[in-house]
Amino acid sequence: MSGGLTSASAVRVAIIGAGPIGLEAALKASRAGLDTAVYERGRTAESVRDWGHVQLFSPFGLNSSTRGREAVGSSLPGDGALLTGDEFVESYLEPLAAVVAGSAEIHERSSVVAVSRESTWKHQLVGRRREATDRFRLLIETPGGETTDSADIVLDCSGTWGNHRWIGAGGMPCPGERTLLGGEDYRIPNLEGSDRERFADQHTVVVGSGHSAATSVVALAEMATRFSSTRLTWITLAGGATPLEPVVDDPLPARAELVAAANRLAVETGSVVDWCPGCLVLGLDGQPGQLSMEVDEPGRGRRVIQAGRILGQVGFRPDRSVYEELQVQECYATAGPIRLAASLLGETSTDCLAQGGGDLATLQSPEPDFYIVGSKSYGRDARFLIRVGLEQVELVLDHVIDTHAGVTA
Repeated sequence: MSGGLTSASAVRVAIIGAGPIGLEAALKASRAGLDTAVYERGRTAESVRDWGHVQLFSPFGLNSSTRGREAVGSSLPGDGALLTGDEFVESYLEPLAAVVAGSAEIHERSSVVAVSRESTWKHQLVGRRREATDRFRLLIETPGGETTDSADIVLDCSGTWGNHRWIGAGGMPCPGERTLLGGEDYRIPNLEGSDRERFADQHTVVVGSGHSAATSVVALAEMATRFSSTRLTWITLAGGATPLEPVVDDPLPARAELVAAANRLAVETGSVVDWCPGCLVLGLDGQPGQLSMEVDEPGRGRRVIQAGRILGQVGFRPDRSVYEELQVQECYATAGPIRLAASLLGETSTDCLAQGGGDLATLQSPEPDFYIVGSKSYGRDARFLIRVGLEQVELVLDHVIDTHAGVTA
């Protein structure tokens, strides 16, 4: 990939991640005449494929752009369709990638390990970084070995999927967590498919307070109607009348239905769910299939829960190592870019539909021409929607096109 530029004077855009946001960005950039390369650590839309059995509660119209739908053409889902991840990939993301590949490079199984400037170090030009004139240098790991590329603009659209947070008290790993839990234990299981045998007639402890945890709780409760020995304990950090706070007059019916079902299972008498609010996870012991979890529960003190399976659905966080040699200001609370994080922390609504992607200024950092776009821009803030990422793509690339290419999309 070194020397892959179309010409010495071409404006080259490197996009990290070939998911919903990265593909949309590549479509807009390449159609504007920018020399565009996309790097994806797995297959196209690898992260979406990873949760392919899960249904989105936001409709297709919010998860795709007008440009993308026009590019893909016919046989698209309706704007109101609620798709699973697999359906989203098959009906939209794969066809979109095929279109993008006609005008941009898409490198699958190519993981961007690091991004820096070619000759300007992180500690140089502090406070006047916009004086840097050298290009970005990317270190890329491929099945054939390591290689490099250069670019004038970089968009990190890699998201946060796969970089999970921890279930231990305080947000760090509790003793035993790193050795006893694997990557699959932090994801929503496919109880109608490949994960059925792992969870049927088991006692599962779900740790988490968001919609992913609620999805697993509802699915496990349904499994208990068919596999009578299935038991479920739900641990949430926050206390309150119910685990999840409903959105008043929720415009997303599927989300409202999920929240109502999960809350009902948590509080109703005789439920298969044993809800433990305000519980802290102190440690894990045992072996896979026979686990002991030590917890500190309000009103009950320290005790041990025996479980066959543990699901740590406490969210994800950004991998910041990719840009650690660039001047990127991060929020001390969310680890997202500081300007957008400050804007989001100032918003009081917990409804992700009420959040905006920010204006161009909130997406800029001291490092000129480097942008974090998509769910990674939200850091640990879980209110991100694909719709927000699509808005960010428009803002960033309109600016890039105007200032670097002299053309319009």
